[in-house]
Amino acid sequence: YFGTTTRTTTMMSLEILAPIPLTGDWPAGQTMRLAAQLAEGLINEEQRILPGFMLKHVFHDDKCNPSKGSQIVLSEMSAKDTYIALGGGGCSKVCAQESTVASSIRLPFLSYECPSDFDPRLSDTNSYPDLTRMGTVTTPVIDVIRKIGDKYDWNHIIIVSGDRSKYKELAEERMQNFEDLRFTSEYKSAEEDNWQSIQQVMSEIKESTKGKNRTVFFIGTEQLFRKLICASITEGLQKGIAWVTEGTWRHEWWTKTDHSAPQHRQWLAEDASRSQLHQAFDEFKQSWDEYDTNVEVTRAALQKDYATAQKDALFSVEGSESYHDAHRTWHAVYRKILYDRGYYDIFFFDANGDLIYSVYKESDYATNFKATGNGPWKDSGLGNAFEAAMASPDKVHYIDWKPYGPSGGAPAAFFATGIKDKDGVVVGVYSIQLPPEFERSIEELQPQCELQIMAEAFEGAVNVAGLGRPAEEDSEKPLDCFKSHSAKSFSALLDDHLRRGYPAGNTANQVADPYYDIKSHAVDATCAIAKTVEHLYKTKGYSIQQIQKPNEEVYTEFNRYMKNDLDFRGASGRVKFSGNNRRNTLSVKQVRQGKEVQVGLVHLNGTISWIGNGTSNASWAQEPADPPDKFKYWLVLQIGIPSLIFCCTCMASLHFGMKRARERSGGKKEKELQFGFADSSNQASNKASGSAGTGSQDIVGV
Repeated sequence: YFGTTTRTTTMMSLEILAPIPLTGDWPAGQTMRLAAQLAEGLINEEQRILPGFMLKHVFHDDKCNPSKGSQIVLSEMSAKDTYIALGGGGCSKVCAQESTVASSIRLPFLSYECPSDFDPRLSDTNSYPDLTRMGTVTTPVIDVIRKIGDKYDWNHIIIVSGDRSKYKELAEERMQNFEDLRFTSEYKSAEEDNWQSIQQVMSEIKESTKGKNRTVFFIGTEQLFRKLICASITEGLQKGIAWVTEGTWRHEWWTKTDHSAPQHRQWLAEDASRSQLHQAFDEFKQSWDEYDTNVEVTRAALQKDYATAQKDALFSVEGSESYHDAHRTWHAVYRKILYDRGYYDIFFFDANGDLIYSVYKESDYATNFKATGNGPWKDSGLGNAFEAAMASPDKVHYIDWKPYGPSGGAPAAFFATGIKDKDGVVVGVYSIQLPPEFERSIEELQPQCELQIMAEAFEGAVNVAGLGRPAEEDSEKPLDCFKSHSAKSFSALLDDHLRRGYPAGNTANQVADPYYDIKSHAVDATCAIAKTVEHLYKTKGYSIQQIQKPNEEVYTEFNRYMKNDLDFRGASGRVKFSGNNRRNTLSVKQVRQGKEVQVGLVHLNGTISWIGNGTSNASWAQEPADPPDKFKYWLVLQIGIPSLIFCCTCMASLHFGMKRARERSGGKKEKELQFGFADSSNQASNKASGSAGTGSQDIVGV
């Protein structure tokens, strides 16, 4: 187990309740947690702001879920009402609900993030009079879009979001914003877990933008965004959509797999480093070994006792063996972890390959998984996970989906890591089975959507978010809470701990994919709470007990000082609140050659300064227009031309026929005139001689 400070004196703890999104739609809480731990550790070590006291965050995973966040606050405060403040908070809707709860129980609330306008009312001091938040409000994104749109002649913006019940309010507000700027706009939404609806959205965009530029303003989760990019590929859209977003995202997320798999890796690494797992494993292992000297007897007896139809609902069985005591002690703990994280099962193996504990207890329970053993499931995916973790115990191993016999032959996937004793010797393996509904990242499901291809489809994307650091001219100045550091040096220190954990080497809180833009917000929020408590304790003369259980006067002074008087140089820039918000510079970034590049800044006075030429449209392209209808030309060639030739031939024949007829008609009349006179004399002669002249007349008439 790793603490957050090296001090072991009897200093009084001042605890900050901190529900944060370690998982869920926006799991930036892992970055926030380590940053806050580093800040509290340095404040405690220096003993300058609150001498004799030790700050301590108590973290909980709110899963970016408003109901979960409120439940944490209420349950924690009912169990222990001595928290000096409510911190944490990352997702805006969670902050909105937690703020109401905190206000009702006089618990001062400083959100470490909650920056966006997903709930525009968060800035309203009448709606949320007791909320203060560190996150930078991103409303100026509208001005950025106006500038870019004017530069590149944008005229239409398509807003695409996830679940309308979550995002409709913001989407409609953005539509109005765009229309006020004389852009036309439309709003589409997709169900995140419905691939067909996502494909349909991109197919509609393809059809409606043929021969036009495409500007898509996205509101939603990283998972949905990745699927939309993939759908743009599967539906055959031309690369070069101008994707636009606001708010903070995981660093270069479009080049990485979905964050849910890294979450499971992080959880296993955290669990494996905690004293709780080591204590539970030791008790199960010792009681397993004590059960009987013949391991086959132990396996058979425990299978009979625990592998029943009750599955995970069986907490204890009758018997004097110490194994039953260990099961009664720990089963509820790991069953709760299973349900909280959505696992299918959790497994403890000893170094011999025996499955000495599982939560669900299918037919694999109390069998052997060693490759050289005789267990029935040693060649299964779980057997592969056991062997991989024993071979490389410091890593978290993933075994992909394949049928697993004990789970009825259903596909199963596993994560596993080694368990070491205090001397660093590998003593076992800790593993989990993912649930059947676990959704793999889209690039694993759609062959066309390799990460490199999706990165190419995302080229040129624009994002506007809080800068998260001071202006360059202030980056070397000493910080008020950490005198030995400037913002620049503290940022380097924080980056190092994000990679190596805090204290260095603690794998439990290492952050593989940080949210860099917000990393310093939790640092400055921790400092802000410390300085406010310092003001109440040293300047106003309130006791720590009064601060922990404030009456209306103390509670009001806490909020008043933080909102109005607090002003210091922080790791993320100047910390000075205005109403509920902390104003700060915004950063405009664009993806170029697969990397995110800063191309502009939105300053506090609203002016925008571009770096170099600012944004580039080099990667944006129109959706190709439909080619001319070749079928029409085919009809012309195959039917029209032969018909024309036939008609011309007929007309020519008619022309020559009529001409010939006229010629013959004219000759006949001439001959009739000639022969008519002769005929008259012949007729006269014939009458005289009595002969007939009809033969000549018939010939002439032919």
